[in-house]
Amino acid sequence: MARRYSIAMDLRRYLGLYAVSPLGLAMSAASVAVGAAVGFAASPLAGVAACLVTEATAFAITTASGLGPKAAVAEGERRAWAEASERLEAVKRDRDRLATMRLPDDELGSLVRLAATRGASYLAASRNAKSRVPQAEEALSDCLSVADLYLKELDVASTERRHGLDDADPFADAKGRAKAALVDKAAIIEKATRDLSGGLSPADAMDIKERL
Repeated sequence: MARRYSIAMDLRRYLGLYAVSPLGLAMSAASVAVGAAVGFAASPLAGVAACLVTEATAFAITTASGLGPKAAVAEGERRAWAEASERLEAVKRDRDRLATMRLPDDELGSLVRLAATRGASYLAASRNAKSRVPQAEEALSDCLSVADLYLKELDVASTERRHGLDDADPFADAKGRAKAALVDKAAIIEKATRDLSGGLSPADAMDIKERL
């Protein structure tokens, strides 16, 4: 598999990832040490040559053995997850804000809390699996937007009623549409969490445990 990765991976990317991987850094440090030793014993030019030869030899051996490609792939995965973790922090901020929202309608408020709870479960599953489902993150963001829009509509409608004005921008069936959107988005988040956790619902997981 490592050899397959080395062929499939772009050479420039492979070299870059290998160079900054723990293995690549260790080989570079060893090459510098060899070069320094030769430089002190012979001449600076001989030391530079020894360093380059050692580095090239180490690179060839680790690449041929598969250790180099494995190190590059691992480094690529580590960096990808570091970037994903930053994105998950933004998702967590959306989730935390959603959890603190208070809607005057009990039914919608309950759905918002459900979405926040499922968002927390998604984040936990994502970190555990070290994987993301962008659709779920978009759905969580949409829940926040829906709740915001609903609150703004209530605020505008209240202001217009207070001043005896007609609704200048009617939001027909605001509650019904908000409810449908929240239910739909919460289901997307739940499915993503289940997929990250192995594809089993809590009921299915319990059923399996009971059968064992």
